[in-house]
Amino acid sequence: MRKHSGMSGYVTCVRWDEMTGITGKRPNVVLFICDQMQYQRQGTVDPFSFTPHLDRFAAEGVFFSQHHSSNAQCVPSRASLQTGLYPHEAEVMIIYRFHGHSAHITGSHYTIGHAFRDRGYQTAYFGKTHFGVPLDELGYVVGDEGPPPVTKKGGHFDLMSEVDAEIMRSALAFIESYDAPEPLFLTVSLHLPHPPFEMIGKFADRFDPAALPLPENSGDPLHGKPVFQQDHANDPQHGQNSEPALRREMHQYYSMISQVDEHFGQVRAALERRDMWHDSIVAFTSDHGDMMGAHRMRLKGTLPYDELFRVPLILKLHRHSSTPLRQCVDDLSVNVSLGGTLLEAATGSIPPRFRGNSLLGSLYREQRPAQEAIFFEHYGAYWGLHPFMAVKVRGDPLGHWKYAKYFGPDEGEAELYDLDHDPHELHNRANDDACRDVRKQLDTLVEDWWQRTGGRDFAYYESPEFKERGLATLVDGGHS
Repeated sequence: MRKHSGMSGYVTCVRWDEMTGITGKRPNVVLFICDQMQYQRQGTVDPFSFTPHLDRFAAEGVFFSQHHSSNAQCVPSRASLQTGLYPHEAEVMIIYRFHGHSAHITGSHYTIGHAFRDRGYQTAYFGKTHFGVPLDELGYVVGDEGPPPVTKKGGHFDLMSEVDAEIMRSALAFIESYDAPEPLFLTVSLHLPHPPFEMIGKFADRFDPAALPLPENSGDPLHGKPVFQQDHANDPQHGQNSEPALRREMHQYYSMISQVDEHFGQVRAALERRDMWHDSIVAFTSDHGDMMGAHRMRLKGTLPYDELFRVPLILKLHRHSSTPLRQCVDDLSVNVSLGGTLLEAATGSIPPRFRGNSLLGSLYREQRPAQEAIFFEHYGAYWGLHPFMAVKVRGDPLGHWKYAKYFGPDEGEAELYDLDHDPHELHNRANDDACRDVRKQLDTLVEDWWQRTGGRDFAYYESPEFKERGLATLVDGGHS
């Protein structure tokens, strides 16, 4: 394997040996990522979903019930997963090629691939990247991105499931033949259940579309919310105001998630055949969710709702690790911490540039902190630029709230939700006099985070200097 000098100066967790109990051979690490899967569609929380392999995994590992994406869009979220940074810290605000933007992660970013490679791991990546740069520049020694998705073949589009089947063939063959002496960091990244939605035939009969429960906020009138949301909900392509169409799409979505589950089971079985499963740290997650009829919308966009930002995370430690104190972690968390979590669990250290730190400590405390705050953001999507910065808090003295502050074209707009009393985010309290103090405190909190982490204004992000950053090194056109 190629050797690289990499970064120096890792941040070491003093209690790592006590928490992990790992001695001798270092564990393998497997990261399994799907695309556009809601937290709410896991079988452990949704009785209509069929995910037996993930349900088994959740029962054996640690289930995170309040995990979130840093950004509800593929490229910025994946930048966070790779770098341990928020999208604006990594300067990857939007999918490249959207609205003239070209920024993407490059070899100048220090990624989780670089970090594991520099710690002596064999690094391998199979499947969707959405990085805009070859895998070897990001620290992956072995890689196969699979066939391009949604490309013309015989006059028809390929199905995402066909692309994922090719990815799985490559990944499983790699696992079956793996014999390197180094420990392995393996990423398997699927396209499903990303649109275009399709029916996976083998799972179609598992679900009765007439019985599937519609989202409790599917009839949201969107009163008191930013005007563009009403426009979005009324748009023929992005709105969802037809119950038959919603049920048809939900049926497809459930079947696609079942296919993801089956693929995860195949990876597990391959690792078990090689006697690698119990010696591996394994994580399952998604880059973001989907509206799937919530608030009368479909797909994704610059919206702060949990259907987009709350995502699955299940984590299994090495068999010689100390037993976590909690099997279900309900702490608020964000995917900027996932890379650091895997690195700390496997190697006992986190690169200084991974400012998202680690979630490992949350496994070894008996309950969540008395006060919590997490941050997330969005900038733009295929249907427009509507940037916001957001915070979710929980605990005394404020309670459980979400606040999104818009800038740029929607300067002055805000959304504020009392999640204790309005978990489905129907009533925007941003302009409610009774909530003035709460809004002021959360506004200060999110502005401080934005400034502290190098956030800039809309004029900067729309300047030619920023928008064309990365153009010279961009190797693919991207998709949503």
